[in-house]
Amino acid sequence: MNAQVEEGADNPIERLVAARELADQGQYDAALQELTWFHEHALEQDPSLAGVRRSYALADWAVLAEAYPPAEAALEAVRERSTALLLAGQGNRDHLLDVVSIDHARDQPVRTRDLFLQLETVAPALAASCIRVVLPQVIAAGDAELAERLMPNPEENIRQHADYLMDAFRERRKRFTAAPSIPAEIHNYVQDVNAILDVLAARGRHADVNRLRQLAADAIPATTLRREVRAALVPGAPAWYERGVPRRRNA
Repeated sequence: MNAQVEEGADNPIERLVAARELADQGQYDAALQELTWFHEHALEQDPSLAGVRRSYALADWAVLAEAYPPAEAALEAVRERSTALLLAGQGNRDHLLDVVSIDHARDQPVRTRDLFLQLETVAPALAASCIRVVLPQVIAAGDAELAERLMPNPEENIRQHADYLMDAFRERRKRFTAAPSIPAEIHNYVQDVNAILDVLAARGRHADVNRLRQLAADAIPATTLRREVRAALVPGAPAWYERGVPRRRNA
């Protein structure tokens, strides 16, 4: 089956799916054309695709770049255009989000960290407004000193993550979503909390690590969820997908 989208087609999701199918078939140049179109034009058709554009689409592009050097060059060119605008003081939050997302897709957090340090000089207001977006990349880069500076109130950071987990929990229950999604949300929460704790540990703040690990569990009001979070926060605890699925009791 030829996955090439007919000329003139402008359904963003169809074109993103086609890009993946083309790449699987070894039609790398055609796949690159579809990914480029999606990155540049998808939001014109459907603004709600902003998250998809910066996550799944860029992840597919990064995978293609590993097999097809022109795709790597094209993705780097996209990054450089946004970076140039940012460093010239002409960029905005969207440009920075694009760069951060590209760096994340390519597992290059140090580049985000370095750009952020430059932006603190040339565009301090923009840099300050995007700390929450940049912080995970700074942590991934292993720069505990900068991460600590960008995180003056780690307790508040943890409470924000806890609120997000509870919101996700309520949504999952409301929609009767399959159970594995809840353990996945817990896993993400524990990863976020542990990233904060690792920064504090690297800075020698061990008392804060112990206090905030306890807070991360206590901040979850739902009893069952809190119990699962507390177990997952124990140092060395296996991830949810390594524990197996508990058996149901007989009625």
